[in-house]
Amino acid sequence: MSQTLTIFIDGLPFDQLEKLPYTREFASRARLIPILGYSVNCQTELFTGKRPDDLGFWCEWTYSPDTASFRGFGPLLRGLSFVDRWYYAKRVVHKLLDRMRLASATKNIPLAYLANFEETGHSALTPGFDQDSLLSHAKLKVFLHTRFPVVARRDQDNFEDAKKYLDENESPESMLVTFTRIDGCSHWAGVGSEPYDELLVVQDGYIRELSEAFLAKVPDGTVLVVSDHGMVNVTDHVRIDLENAIGRPDTSGYAYFSDGTILRVWCDDDAVRERIVSYLDAIQGIELLSDEDRKRFGITRPEFGALVYHSLEGYQLVPSFWGPKPSVGMHGYHPRYPSQHGICLSSREGDFEGQVSATDFYDTLSRYLDGA
Repeated sequence: MSQTLTIFIDGLPFDQLEKLPYTREFASRARLIPILGYSVNCQTELFTGKRPDDLGFWCEWTYSPDTASFRGFGPLLRGLSFVDRWYYAKRVVHKLLDRMRLASATKNIPLAYLANFEETGHSALTPGFDQDSLLSHAKLKVFLHTRFPVVARRDQDNFEDAKKYLDENESPESMLVTFTRIDGCSHWAGVGSEPYDELLVVQDGYIRELSEAFLAKVPDGTVLVVSDHGMVNVTDHVRIDLENAIGRPDTSGYAYFSDGTILRVWCDDDAVRERIVSYLDAIQGIELLSDEDRKRFGITRPEFGALVYHSLEGYQLVPSFWGPKPSVGMHGYHPRYPSQHGICLSSREGDFEGQVSATDFYDTLSRYLDGA
């Protein structure tokens, strides 16, 4: 099998592919159908071939009061929880907590609950990931955006570094280059916005220049382009107030974690669980994830939540532990929505067609790297 240049793009929807004049002409292309979840799992499946049940985590944080990194600070955090009423005061406290490096980011998790949750999920593209993945493959030279400190320049800096390597090496190794600015632009400017479309043009240029430089040095090489999920603009918001409806989690026999589009509930008390289901089922814009879907997506472990509710397309949970304010664009919706589909492309005919999963991409890249 030939050497490969793999270009990963965070959050590029398949339905936006036609806006990329060079990239849309790849010899084979398919819709990448993600699982239900966020980048932490979608990215990791691409480079490990594993679903959450196999990895041992789903989403970044989970309820784990016995092992939570901040469990020793519980009384102090509960005492400071009054600052949650003021956005800027809360941000200051969270930034101070982040400096303790007990977690990569405490986000908008209420201080009173932080001691009960543990950050267990890390993307394969981040330093916190400690399992095997293709990023450690002996035949793959990796160019990660996270090596560069200035977030706004990461894509450009990473492109320039990868391009320099190609220009200076007559026999380049198989490569992986990662880009993430489209995802961030989608969240805060929106899919189809002027900044977003401008960024697509830049991204298409990166793909073209890297592909042409690589194939000039490796004429029989293969270029793969993949994204982990799609994105859609937010059209409505959902407010969930379990504490007023059910009672405080610490004293009412349940715990919950509210992300931007996913709500997880842990509860061993059947009566409390029934009350929670009755309350949540009446809220417009969310629905309970079925047991069949949990099996299909590989998120059956009890520690992932006794109940999992997900937003309907375009609805965002606001406020949530992900953030106190609404985004312009979001992902993490059910993959039945075409807006959530990523791209999976190859410069070689026959690699991909129709619909594929992240595991299919992993299998293809693995075969190239292993020379099978």
